[in-house]
Amino acid sequence: MLAVGGRVAAAAGRLVMRRSGRGGGVVLGYHDVVDAPEADLELSVTVAQLRTQLLTVRRAGFRIVPLADLLGRLLAGDDVDGLAAVSFDDGLAGVPRHALPVLHELEVPATVFAVTSCWGGASSWWPEAGPVMTRAELVSLHEAGLAIGAHTRTHRSLPGLTDDELRAELAGGRDDLEQLVGAPVDLLAYPFGHHDPRVRAATQDAGFAAAHTFRNGRVGPADDRWRLARFTMTRRHTRSRLAYHLARTASSWPPQPDRALD
Repeated sequence: MLAVGGRVAAAAGRLVMRRSGRGGGVVLGYHDVVDAPEADLELSVTVAQLRTQLLTVRRAGFRIVPLADLLGRLLAGDDVDGLAAVSFDDGLAGVPRHALPVLHELEVPATVFAVTSCWGGASSWWPEAGPVMTRAELVSLHEAGLAIGAHTRTHRSLPGLTDDELRAELAGGRDDLEQLVGAPVDLLAYPFGHHDPRVRAATQDAGFAAAHTFRNGRVGPADDRWRLARFTMTRRHTRSRLAYHLARTASSWPPQPDRALD
């Protein structure tokens, strides 16, 4: 089976490269990483699955770069074909404890989008979500070279909030992180992927450079910087399934509705 999966990924990689002129870049959106292979958690991957998925991206012909580098090229209107980036939402403890060794082993840069109202305890943002990392663990990730992005203060769905609540979630969460890590934080991931025109305007007013949804698809220079797509990564992404999606062109993905949770 491993040899078959490898051939599928290699074939898909050749297809990606033939389509690269129309392809754009890809951003992988992870949540948690666990060390228990028997755990069946929808928004988590095992250590082995994370390693396999990242290797599949490379074998498909993509170069994994820091998210800020990919977005910098995108916002400048430059070509991002063949580039990929890795992100983790929620600031869960599985990232420093289980993902970081894999990222270092494979020399893969990553960005962590963290919530600032819950540290070192249980989370309730999605069913069976794992514990949240501590403040010290987030700082250690930053010191290890991972970039830090904002995921608001409390992980509330943003479209239903008042203007004052929006400012507290967006600008407040950003300020919390900048004080904690001592570095600028200018990228946002919308909690649950929920957004609407008012939320996007508030995100811009809060000083962010760009924001990610959870619409599956590619990113390119023509995209709205406040509605950027990602691949929602789960354990269902086997070698062959991930290779297939990496081979899809930007136009093959459906348009994104507001307040979407893809």
